[in-house]
Amino acid sequence: MGAKIISMESYKLQKNLGTPKTKLLHLSKAELLQQLIDYYEAVRKDPFSLPIALWGEDLMEVISMRALTRELSDLAETHQHHGPSAVFKLED
Repeated sequence: MGAKIISMESYKLQKNLGTPKTKLLHLSKAELLQQLIDYYEAVRKDPFSLPIALWGEDLMEVISMRALTRELSDLAETHQHHGPSAVFKLED
């Protein structure tokens, strides 16, 4: 079985067809924080996973848009500029 290769644009389009970001927009603060914890655990397990990276982009965008707290806004901005390893201090 050969590897299937798709473009990033195609991948993002497929991902957005399920509209997970719209679901994130309707979560409460507690549910968003749980998503952030789940994302942190996922990044620690597989820091190079494309689906996890795209999920993180959506999650951080929603957190930033809703400006839940200044700390979360700063976290989202750091994630955007430096990636999850800087946000979660994954490098030893």
